[in-house]
Amino acid sequence: MTTVGSPEWEAAQALFGLRPPRSGGASEAPATRPAGVEALVLRDEASAAAVLALADAEGWQLREETSRAHLVLASRRWVTTSGEEVTYVIDHPGGAQSLRVEGTWASALAKRLRDWLPCHSEAELLDVVLGPSGSEASEPDPVACVRVASKLAAIRPESPEPRHVAALERLLCHPVDAVRRAGIRSAYGCRWKELRTLVERRRGEEKRLVAQLEELRKHLDGEGEGR
Repeated sequence: MTTVGSPEWEAAQALFGLRPPRSGGASEAPATRPAGVEALVLRDEASAAAVLALADAEGWQLREETSRAHLVLASRRWVTTSGEEVTYVIDHPGGAQSLRVEGTWASALAKRLRDWLPCHSEAELLDVVLGPSGSEASEPDPVACVRVASKLAAIRPESPEPRHVAALERLLCHPVDAVRRAGIRSAYGCRWKELRTLVERRRGEEKRLVAQLEELRKHLDGEGEGR
């Protein structure tokens, strides 16, 4: 755990330009900070070469590299000089590139990454499917929905949030087959109870993608995963 005055603390100070806590007094800042997690979705103009060059320039140490496989996305995981883990995921079929930052200084590092690399905002991605918050959105554009499905998956929260639940439901219920197919694919890895309920309801309504929906249902129920 990072403590004030430790080499890790000093490295973080140098890296992020953060002010150290004041010494003395009962109200001084705590010696440690809780670890955090930040997710960033890169815009289409961002290149893998730019991400790799940034990692090299910052001196990140490569710890793991995976190749694309069934239900497994291509990725690289580094450890930064201050101990954060940065995972770069490339979803080739869905067209999404994302960065997941974990560690004590995740928020500060994520802020710097947003300055260095072109990123989408969460609201921007949700608006593609739902329209701006508070608006009466018409049926979302199918091409835009297909393009955004995997990007929304990259920033989908562990616990359900209303706009994220509504966006996923809209993808899975869209009248265009390609959008529903993209929605089904993007739902893998999501374990919300609300998703399981939605899938069960859609099984009685789906006409063209019954097999794909059933595979998602099996995945959510853990069938074929050693159970």
